[in-house]
Amino acid sequence: MLFLAEMPKEARDKILYAGLLRFTTEGFKATSVLDIVEMARVSKTTFYQHFSSKEELMAGLLRVVTEEILNEVRHSTAREERNAYKAYAGIRRYIEICFTDIKAATLMLVESVGVSQEVEKVRSEAHRLFARLIFQTVKGSLPETVSEKEMHIVSQAMVGAINEVVVQHYNQAAPIEFDELARLLNRIVISAFAHLGN
Repeated sequence: MLFLAEMPKEARDKILYAGLLRFTTEGFKATSVLDIVEMARVSKTTFYQHFSSKEELMAGLLRVVTEEILNEVRHSTAREERNAYKAYAGIRRYIEICFTDIKAATLMLVESVGVSQEVEKVRSEAHRLFARLIFQTVKGSLPETVSEKEMHIVSQAMVGAINEVVVQHYNQAAPIEFDELARLLNRIVISAFAHLGN
């Protein structure tokens, strides 16, 4: 959905895309099902064949967007041959997506907050998936004295820290230096994991 430039052809995808555009420009609360179906050029009946509510649409949209971003981050870390730079490559790609396509940050970190329990479950799962990716990226480079539980906790904390940095900067007019920000965040991540080994 994030990387589409025009309305898709399938009804479900049209609804998801219209929801993404409306939620990230007008806001979740200010968007009605009618707004979404009008933009998607489908009927309300078609909407309710695919989603039981606007909240379910948000949850479905979050799942799709999370998977798209995770795939991009995985691809970036897999392309990096040097282990020491894998986390940097993943962090850089994540913040690049959030800052170049503001829909990603707006949907994941702003508009989906506090919508419903169902949406919160999806948000929490997205954070767990990102933390698991950080964990997998650094796991082989840490001493065996560091427990997996400790690595998981630090990974979760790093996801929260990275997301907070994105939220604090995503709406500013000044251009973001992706390399500089990614280097700093990567140093924080590496430092946090390095201290586990001491």
